[in-house]
Amino acid sequence: MVQVQHSPLRSPSRAHCDHITIPKEVLLSCAALQARREEIEQWTCELIQDTIVGDASRIEATLAQIAPTKKIELELMAQVIVSKALEEPQHSQACVSLSGALQILLPALPSSLQGKKGETFMHALLDVFQTEFEAVFPEPGQDIASNKQEQTQPETEATLVEERKQHRIRAIVHLAGHLHCQGLLGNGVVSQMVQDLVEMGQAEAANELLWFVGVVAHNADQEHQQHLGLGTVLEDAGESDAETTTSGKKERRQISP
Repeated sequence: MVQVQHSPLRSPSRAHCDHITIPKEVLLSCAALQARREEIEQWTCELIQDTIVGDASRIEATLAQIAPTKKIELELMAQVIVSKALEEPQHSQACVSLSGALQILLPALPSSLQGKKGETFMHALLDVFQTEFEAVFPEPGQDIASNKQEQTQPETEATLVEERKQHRIRAIVHLAGHLHCQGLLGNGVVSQMVQDLVEMGQAEAANELLWFVGVVAHNADQEHQQHLGLGTVLEDAGESDAETTTSGKKERRQISP
């Protein structure tokens, strides 16, 4: 057993809390989980680097070392890849190429819910991607609080915050475009993203995403109509690519492979 002793500067009424006994097995388990997490992160980073330089010779051996057996491990791999793509957009295409390979090479894991399809790497990746996309656009109440905070910030700091946000949005758009071009992101999801971007005042980013999927506005008069009409065009082409779910106050399209 391991005892953790707190600072003696405590009131007498809390004297019985000065010592907390933590079973040694718990500490060892936590250490093992952290070591496993670090190993997966390191191996995934190595896979990304190999993909960037065009070396696929070690991918199967590295995957044999990772050998994910839990959904959370697939999610960790996906988080490392998505983070790399968003923080270094110049490697976005390499991250997508690796994702496509992992979808093929990694077997689906049994679902924790009876009767539900197995958990695949692509499910994990798109869940992480959707979380990143939604994080850029907070809920209405959070947005008001964020605006008030920005008003109290020095002008230079507020400008840097906005620049980082725009950089993040562009990186998300690039990743979405590459995922779509590789057939890993459905038409229905792209349509919903375009609509969300326009609604959030990010028409330029929406148009950039349209360019990625091969639909470019040729002039200002066509641009607005294009944003409105793309949803129908893409949804008709790939309605089965996404499911509609309700989250919070707004009905959103659940990203699915």
